[in-house]
Parts: sequence; C-alpha cells; structure tokens
Amino acid sequence: MLKIKIFVFNPVQENTYLLYDETTKAVIIDCGAYSNDEKKQLSDFIREKKLTLKHVLNTHLHFDHILGNGFLYETYGLKPEYNPADEAIPGFKEGLIRFGFSTFKYDLVLAEQYIEDKDIITFGNTRLQALATPGHSPGSLSFYSEKDACVFTGDTLFRFDIGRTDLWGGNSEELLQSIKNKLFTLPGETVVYPGHAEISTIGEEKKCNPYIR
Repeated sequence: MLKIKIFVFNPVQENTYLLYDETTKAVIIDCGAYSNDEKKQLSDFIREKKLTLKHVLNTHLHFDHILGNGFLYETYGLKPEYNPADEAIPGFKEGLIRFGFSTFKYDLVLAEQYIEDKDIITFGNTRLQALATPGHSPGSLSFYSEKDACVFTGDTLFRFDIGRTDLWGGNSEELLQSIKNKLFTLPGETVVYPGHAEISTIGEEKKCNPYIR
C-alpha cells in the first residue's frame, strides 16, 4: 500500500511529496527543501523509515519545485527526472530574486532521464503513470497511481483553483484542456495532491472548481 508523506517547504509553501510502500522503496516528487532544517527534516524521515530512494521526479521546473534537487543528488546520488520541454524555462535566478531567494546559491541539476506522456515509473510494488498536462509550463506533468487512486498535479490543478499561466511558456487554453482531457477523465474518487495548499479529489474539482466549466 502506498504511503505519502507531505512536507511543506520554502517560503513559497511548496508541497514536497515522499512516496513509499511496504518494500521501503521510495520516490520524491518536487523536492522544494531550501533551508538546512528542511533538508534535515527530509533526510531524518528517510533514515528513520529506512527508505531507499529510487527516483527524483519533477512535475515541472519552476524554482520552488526543484530547490532540493541539488541536495538529493549530493546526498543520495540521484538526478531528477522530468519532461524535457521545461529545460527551456529562462530566468531561474530572476525567479529566486523575485520571491526572496536572492542570497541562495543554486546549480541546476539536469535530468538523469526524461519523462514523456504515458511513461511508467516503478518503485517497489508501486507504478506511477506520467500524464502530460502542459499549460502552467510547457513540460508540466502529473503522476497518477491507478492502484492507489491518487494523482500528483504539480501546479496544474489545485483545490478549487488552477495554475497560473502568466509565466514563461504558460498557456491558458492548454491548461484547461490538460485538466479536462487528462485529469478530469480520472475516477472521481482519485485524490488530488497539488503543488501547493490542500488536497482535493477529482470529483470535488469537477463539481466545484469555478475555473472549469
């Protein structure tokens, strides 16, 4: 059975997800660990649960979702996996300054391997399917577990909200199509784990999200 630990990291309050099952194999989705305390929280939990990290996954490459990738590479020897379309995102340092990270030193860790639509990521007894959900960024992905009835949507879909499209590569029509054609086709009971704020379900969003009609 899949277990999910949620960490809320960095001043932008980004959701970092650590997934693991009964085999103690694990993956991290969108590691936003920024401070030494946040990095310690994450590594202490991994050590206490005796987990073995198998993958570092990114839904997209906006700075708040990848701040911890360097730490994971240095500590566990794993490079991130993401859709290549997001490697073209410009202005990483400008984003850090804009959101108050002007003194943060960061070297972008490039992918170990790329992820495309419908790719399957496995760890232990768990399978995640990558869903291409562009709109917030060109390479935005969601990660879906049919067995465990949950989907990790990054900044594409939030509880009663949707991702912004005013950043580089954003496209409002693409975003709405991604939600309607990819996410809203999932079963209603599927739990939505977004990149920020509280969890929801596909059923709740189809019924109550004011941006999707």
